Amino acid sequence: MTNKQRNGYMWRILALLAMAALLIFVLIRGLKGASAMFAWFDHSDVEIVLDERFDIQGVRQVVLDAGSLTVEVKSTSEDQARLVFQSNLPPDKRAQLAVERDGDTFTVEQLRHVRIGLFLNVREKLTLYLPADYQEALTLRLRSGNLNMADARQLSSLEVNLTSGNVEIGDIDAKNYDVQASSGNVTLGNWRGEGKMRVTSGNIRLHSLAGAGHEIRSSSGTVRIGSLSGDTALHVTSGTVRVEHFEGSGSISSSSGSVNVGIDRLAGDLSIRCTSGAVRVTVPNSQAFYLEAESMSGSVKTDFPSAKDGRRTVASVGTSPEYTLRCHTTSGSVRVGYQ
Repeated sequence: MTNKQRNGYMWRILALLAMAALLIFVLIRGLKGASAMFAWFDHSDVEIVLDERFDIQGVRQVVLDAGSLTVEVKSTSEDQARLVFQSNLPPDKRAQLAVERDGDTFTVEQLRHVRIGLFLNVREKLTLYLPADYQEALTLRLRSGNLNMADARQLSSLEVNLTSGNVEIGDIDAKNYDVQASSGNVTLGNWRGEGKMRVTSGNIRLHSLAGAGHEIRSSSGTVRIGSLSGDTALHVTSGTVRVEHFEGSGSISSSSGSVNVGIDRLAGDLSIRCTSGAVRVTVPNSQAFYLEAESMSGSVKTDFPSAKDGRRTVASVGTSPEYTLRCHTTSGSVRVGYQ
């Protein structure tokens, strides 16, 4: 190696060392500055910045448009609504709220959204207390944040729209419901009503759902329901479906993932389909039905003497069947048996 080459390598090493020293200096200064600048983000600094009560007598619809806040809806024995807003941000940074009553509509809206960095420990929570006897329409919209409503409620309608975040709602009795979540998990208690649930990316967990009709769709995620009754259209694009107790009619399907359904009673024709995955169905001994089961690439097995195992079977099960159970998978097996 010539002296010229040695000198070149030496200068490169010195340049790298200088760059490393500069980077360490910047990081140390940055951390020191951050510790001083963000000290007020500690949880102990969260304070109540709004606590007000509002008269909602005669209100037919409550709308909460919370943007990026964590939201909790609770019941109160008082006859007024109450808003409690907590924040750990300084006044010029925290979210701003607008409260308005226009006729029979009561609206709470977040006007300013926090945009001060991705790594700050922002804690802002809005709690809405509604009178326990409020039974009109409720609309909850969040762009980014979690929603919790644990208390049981009876409503004329419930609309939930969440862009990013998790939804946890307890027991609901509503004439109509509409739940939309773009990204996040949806966990629900015992629900009664008629309506739609659509989740783009996330899991759906339902303890029970009863009503005249339901449309449930998930693009990516599992759907697990303890008890489901009514005329149902349930479809998952990518994920598994499990319904432990089903009573009703309609269709249950998954494009990619297995489907497991425990039928308690058929109230009409039911179609259960998979494109890629196994189909598992159980029925009570007392249920009579026509069976059409097929697997394009796999086997069909049943517990019924009148049905023959193979790729496809058509049979009459029980005495005087009225409805048809159709089970189909393109790639996978089909298993239909007694509970």
